[in-house]
Amino acid sequence: MFRRTLVVFLVSVAVSSVADDAGKRVYSESFKKGATRVTEQILTVTLTPDHAKQDFKILDSLGKPRYTLRFVPDIPLGDTKILGWFVRLADAHHKIYDNVLPVSPDLARDPQQFWWLDARQYSKTPLQAQRVFKVEQFYCVIEVKDAKRLAAGQPYLNQMDVAVQFTNTKP
Repeated sequence: MFRRTLVVFLVSVAVSSVADDAGKRVYSESFKKGATRVTEQILTVTLTPDHAKQDFKILDSLGKPRYTLRFVPDIPLGDTKILGWFVRLADAHHKIYDNVLPVSPDLARDPQQFWWLDARQYSKTPLQAQRVFKVEQFYCVIEVKDAKRLAAGQPYLNQMDVAVQFTNTKP
């Protein structure tokens, strides 16, 4: 078990990452390699405190459930307000992979944090950056379209509108 965790950690740390256009688009590849292609689709997701956790089934090219796209709110310990959302892509066939998007085991040391829709002023990846993840033989493209704060000058969010595209061709 330790050996498997170490391998997953080392692979996720070695993930290739590139940013272009002054942070408008970021690209990263998952450690998960394979031949899986998906049914292409575009999701429009509205995240709010009342609907903070949302799951979406992602079908493979044969129309069978293959992945689950999850949005998990970032709520500081001892608080009730949302700072952003974590994006996860869980493998439905291999439960050990609760997230195949590139992520470091130590969140504070992750140099990019592409998987974190962080609305704070000094986030490592700008909130409006288009995030492109290559997983197996498909791409997951995530883009924050709008973010509404509880009050001006506060980091807390009242709503976030996100567009997610699953495609088999490079965007």
